[in-house]
Amino acid sequence: MDRRSFVAALSAAPFAAHMTPRSFAARPGVQLYTVRDAMAEDVDRTLAALAEIGYREVELAGTYGMTPAAFRRSLDAAGLRAVSGHVDFPQERDDVQRALDAAGELGHELLVVPWLPEDLRTGDGYRSVAARLNRFGEAARAVNVRLGYHNHAFEFEETDGIVPMSLLLDATSPALVDWQMDIFWTVEGGHLPLAWLDRYTGRVTSVHIKDRTAGGTMVDVGDGVIDFGRILDAAGAHGLQYGFVEHDNPGDSIESVRRSFEYLMRGVAP
Repeated sequence: MDRRSFVAALSAAPFAAHMTPRSFAARPGVQLYTVRDAMAEDVDRTLAALAEIGYREVELAGTYGMTPAAFRRSLDAAGLRAVSGHVDFPQERDDVQRALDAAGELGHELLVVPWLPEDLRTGDGYRSVAARLNRFGEAARAVNVRLGYHNHAFEFEETDGIVPMSLLLDATSPALVDWQMDIFWTVEGGHLPLAWLDRYTGRVTSVHIKDRTAGGTMVDVGDGVIDFGRILDAAGAHGLQYGFVEHDNPGDSIESVRRSFEYLMRGVAP
């Protein structure tokens, strides 16, 4: 598929025409990395602003120097649930236990590994990652938490004769390791999300919802060419539970997540 055809395949028809009410979560959540500038200034005020927009669920990317217990109190005060959290790829057994202990205090249902050190991005490295993800997933399952892996574009680049994303999914147990599909980075990697959803049905239990222009610039959801209606409908049919709005470098972070939320709710609200 050439680039023009690929972008055309992503182009959005009117969003609500495709979207089935409540096809994933009741409403989108938000990845707090998007509003990290506001969080660094005032956690409580930022969480209150997200709740005012209409968010009810968030995904964490750190606790901004607060203990898990203290952060949980701030979430509770704002009426928000941290259903998911990003956690560094564990290097030691103690890393796993600390992550699971914090997940319990924060109320996570899902823990997600969002990044791999560059020294692991080899054929053998990815195989070792898959083995460790299985062990981490088994420990998580024992405390009723699901483990997920979040992609960027590099997992779609052929490495030592393998496509890393395929290897990570094929070499991990569906009972232990989910895939958090970042829709933007899947597209940036040159792949159609719908094809991967069909190939690995049931593996994508959460997604990052972020948009891109035809030229590849990240924009607020609804301002780009990705057809979220078709993708989220399909993902819902394949087991999607959570969708988190994200923008890596927004201009005004609160306004960005507000615009994205309002666009998505026009498609998912009953």
